[in-house]
Amino acid sequence: MNTTARRAAAALALIGTGLAAAACSSGTGGGGGENDDTLTVCTNVPFEPFEFKGDGGDIVGFDIDLMNLLAERLDQTVEIVEIDFDSIQSGAALNAGTCDIAAAGISITDEREQALGLSQPYFRADQAFVTVKGSDIASLDDLEGATVAVQSATTGESYANSIKDQYGFEVRSFETMGDIVASMNSGASQASIADLATWTQMVEVADDLQLTDSIETDEHYAFAVQKDDTELLDEVNAMLDQAFEDGTYAELYEQWFHEPYTEGDAE
Repeated sequence: MNTTARRAAAALALIGTGLAAAACSSGTGGGGGENDDTLTVCTNVPFEPFEFKGDGGDIVGFDIDLMNLLAERLDQTVEIVEIDFDSIQSGAALNAGTCDIAAAGISITDEREQALGLSQPYFRADQAFVTVKGSDIASLDDLEGATVAVQSATTGESYANSIKDQYGFEVRSFETMGDIVASMNSGASQASIADLATWTQMVEVADDLQLTDSIETDEHYAFAVQKDDTELLDEVNAMLDQAFEDGTYAELYEQWFHEPYTEGDAE
């Protein structure tokens, strides 16, 4: 589960590069380096409007703005580490000291709660069923023999795998949402199941794709830190509490999602 996000043509074509970055300490128990002035944030793009490359080439978005709030609270500056999502959600990147915190539309699951220190929920999410405009696929019932594109190591991938035998389709996993768009545009994949909030915005600039249906899965996003980094986790939750209370969260939500925030949007 967000605007300048609509200016995503460049982001849609982006292929994840897994950029290497030196580890830096947040000064609150995260990371493994010695730079207490930097909050290193692992993310995976494009995932609009949460994190994606803006017109100037910098990674921007709803998650990034919240990370900037955290950095201000800690008297630090944000440094983005672009990396594959599996390394984020498994805890591998955090455990290796690649970053202090992960912000990447991370749905809360039992497995992730075992591997990561997860913040309080900050966004409610569902899945989207996206197809190619003009195709004969109008619902899940039309997927017999089709290829459905998903992002690796996501809840969308898990959901697609749980229903593939029922509907008779093949699941094909990709590293980024940009890769999924490319696969669908080329005809290699005929549909996709992935997070609703990001597909809602990405189809606006993907002329040949359409959001055919939403799938209510009642997921919630959280930010992630190393499992034992309770000090940084406390700061993250305090930042979110303050943002909800003083209206900053609502302002950012409206900026990135183009609609007013209501309490149920985060619960």
